[in-house]
Amino acid sequence: MKIAVIAPPWIPIPPPRYGGIEIVVWNLVEGLKELGQDVILFALKDSKVSCRMYPYLRAPLHFGMDSSPADRAFVRELALKYAFSRAGYEKVDIIHDHTMFKSTVSIPTVHTVYGQATEGSITQCIELLRGGEEYLVSVSQRQNKRYTTLNHEIHFIDVIYHAIDVKAIKWSEKKEDFFLSVGRASWEKGFDSVLRVAAAAKIGLITAIKIMSEEEREYIRKEIDPLISNHPKDLLFQLHEEVPRETLLDLLRRARCILVGDRWEQPFSIVMIEALACGTPVIAFRRGAASEIITDGETGFIVDTEEDMIKAVKKIDTINPKNCRKRAEEYFSRDTMAGKYLEAYKKILSRN
Repeated sequence: MKIAVIAPPWIPIPPPRYGGIEIVVWNLVEGLKELGQDVILFALKDSKVSCRMYPYLRAPLHFGMDSSPADRAFVRELALKYAFSRAGYEKVDIIHDHTMFKSTVSIPTVHTVYGQATEGSITQCIELLRGGEEYLVSVSQRQNKRYTTLNHEIHFIDVIYHAIDVKAIKWSEKKEDFFLSVGRASWEKGFDSVLRVAAAAKIGLITAIKIMSEEEREYIRKEIDPLISNHPKDLLFQLHEEVPRETLLDLLRRARCILVGDRWEQPFSIVMIEALACGTPVIAFRRGAASEIITDGETGFIVDTEEDMIKAVKKIDTINPKNCRKRAEEYFSRDTMAGKYLEAYKKILSRN
């Protein structure tokens, strides 16, 4: 099968640091290639993949995430129109888009829906489904249910979990005496909750956060800095702004557990499955896809309040790292995701 995969035009594949969609795209194209498929990737010029690739920008050109919305919209439209047109010229069997961009060619197109259900994203999904041969894939049962409940016009061809290259990630049963928190420095990520839990539970905490906007810097100044100032001085505490991927995997491998303070309906979490692949349990609030990723009591704990999270911290040593690794291997591996998408492609093509 000849498959065109279209990635966002902002971050290389694979991402050198932060990049959730880009990690998924990388593992998908490599997984499909391993299954013997003819894959063409449309991505940023500095991407490094084993399949054939068409870069959006052939000449060296920096276009940062901090560019103006108007500039970003202009570059996005040019890049994606080029990608869809080139895919049509290449006569691919199917297009797999990761940008939610309306197809410009008469080729069956799959769109992976990454975001939570909002008024804007629901409208976008409905527009994609109207006319043409376009299909949606959700990334968790929870995300699927929220979209389809809020608007009955929306339907998904399948639910396919994100995945990572579990085989390439080293894991360890031996853990060091610290907990870990990873994610964006935003209120939705609940970093303040994690800090309060760490202080109350009297545990060492290392954080790796990504600051991407002035709003997030303001959240750090108003909500986080006071908590850091009052953090018990006898407890280990380290705050790092975004770390390289290899450093992050090393931290995940050594940590006793990762704490996830999400306040929002996160459709899926790459960090959670990376932790499991490293043999590290996860404690997370009962929101989004957390209950689909974590098996409560076996690979971590699902909690409802900060008090519940403190209690879960106390019994984290009851979780066997082998169970965490096994969960990642069985449900969140690259070959599993690629195989499921290949089945979805075949289902779509059989309709056309």
